[in-house]
Amino acid sequence: MALRALSRALGALSLAAGPRPAAQVMSNVFFQPSSAGMLIASRSFLTSGILNANIVSWKNRTKYTITPVKKRKSGGRDHTGRIRVHGIGGGHKQCYRMIDFLRFRPEQEAKPGPFEERVIDICYDPCRSADIALVAGGNRKRWIIATENMKIGDVLLNSDHIGRMAVSAREGDAHPLGALPIGTLINNLESEPGRGAQYIRAAGARDMYGHSRPGVEGR
Repeated sequence: MALRALSRALGALSLAAGPRPAAQVMSNVFFQPSSAGMLIASRSFLTSGILNANIVSWKNRTKYTITPVKKRKSGGRDHTGRIRVHGIGGGHKQCYRMIDFLRFRPEQEAKPGPFEERVIDICYDPCRSADIALVAGGNRKRWIIATENMKIGDVLLNSDHIGRMAVSAREGDAHPLGALPIGTLINNLESEPGRGAQYIRAAGARDMYGHSRPGVEGR
C-alpha cells in the first residue's frame, strides 16, 4: 500500500512536470539514493551483554545481605548471545544466598573476644549440597554452613582464643585448630587465619583433627 501510494504521488508530479518515460519513473522510485540527512530506522541487534547491562550480578555485590539474590541463567550462551555449551537450559529458578565462611567476624561495635550466635532457621540451598543455617547475634544476621545435627535454637560459640587446655567444643562451634583436642571431627577449614573456610564444605564431608596429614572422608 505504501509503495502504491508513493508511485501514485510520483506519477502526479511527473504529469505536472511533463510526460516522462515509465522506466525513468521506476528508477526514481526504486534506485534513488537517500540523502545524507535521512536516517533509516532499524531495530538494533540485542545480545545477552546488552540485556544484562543494567543487571547487577550476585558475584559483583559487595554489601552483605541475607535476602536471596536473583540469578540469571546463561543457558550455555556467552556475552554475545551465541550458544557455546550445548545441553544447558531450563530448570527451576534459583536464588543465591550469600554465605559468610569467616565464622569469627566480630561486629565493629562489639568488644573483641568470643561471641555467641543463635540459630534461627535451617533451610535448603539450591547452590550447594550442604544445608545452610541463619544465625543471629548482636545487631546482625548471616548465613553459615549447617552441620548434621544442628537445630533451631542452638547457641553457637565463635572464638579465636587458644588456651593451655583443650576446649570441649560443641557441634557447630568455631575454634582454632590449636584449641581443639585430638580426634575432633571438623569441617569448614581455613587455609589461613581470617581467610574464610575453603575446605571440607560439602555435605557429608568431614575430617578428624590429629597430628597426621589431614584427609577428607565422607559420611
